[in-house]
Amino acid sequence: MAARWSLTLTNSRFPSANPKGARVPFPYVESVNALDAWRAGAHLVLAGGPITNLLTAIQDPCSIDDDWLTERSPHRFRAGADHIRDVANTIFPARLAAQASSRADLFSRYLRLHDRAHKWPRGRHAWGTYFERLVRFPPGDTNQLDRAIEKLRTWPRRNTTGLVFHLSSPIIDSPRTRGGPCWHFGELLWNADSTVDLVAVYRNHDFFNKVLGNFIGLGRLLGFICDEANKRPGRLICHSVHAFHDGSAKALRAAIA
Repeated sequence: MAARWSLTLTNSRFPSANPKGARVPFPYVESVNALDAWRAGAHLVLAGGPITNLLTAIQDPCSIDDDWLTERSPHRFRAGADHIRDVANTIFPARLAAQASSRADLFSRYLRLHDRAHKWPRGRHAWGTYFERLVRFPPGDTNQLDRAIEKLRTWPRRNTTGLVFHLSSPIIDSPRTRGGPCWHFGELLWNADSTVDLVAVYRNHDFFNKVLGNFIGLGRLLGFICDEANKRPGRLICHSVHAFHDGSAKALRAAIA
């Protein structure tokens, strides 16, 4: 299925129609995989500048081509830009997960490496990483990820109530116009066919530096959750409250070409 998209009714510069032809009050992208979804969203951002409340639905978010990590990495198209592998790893450390003997081993090894890196200026991230907040959310060090997996494994029947992840809190995060954490909220939805959808809400979403890496990391995270919980991955639904690109339009066009 080719990527499909629509543009918001509230912006009179653009026409608006969803894939089925009905008019919708929000920008919308739907695609099979992360790459095509990112490219479609980037076209919308390039066409109209920053967009509010962009919704993206990815039907098969766990289908990831490793070539994307090299061929589509932002640093290839602009000096000083992000490495897509680093962006994806802040959400899910795929290589470490492949080496771990269990999810408990993964959590322990990740936090040990994270804390060691945090002591050095080059490894310091003031607020941490998304994966750290999933497995050690302050101030109580709650392992949200393990708790969600256990609920999916042990609930005797499907529960339509979503399992929620918090990536930000007013207790520990000050209001800011830019900078992380930009992923603020996540939710797992257990569907009637035993698939599990992941919903992610981003405060700011940079379609040049971050979005494809975010989609890859979220897809890997969903795959891990479903493997551990004996479920099948469903869709990734992403709500980008402020979608934009940090860099030149020329660099973004080159990256999505």
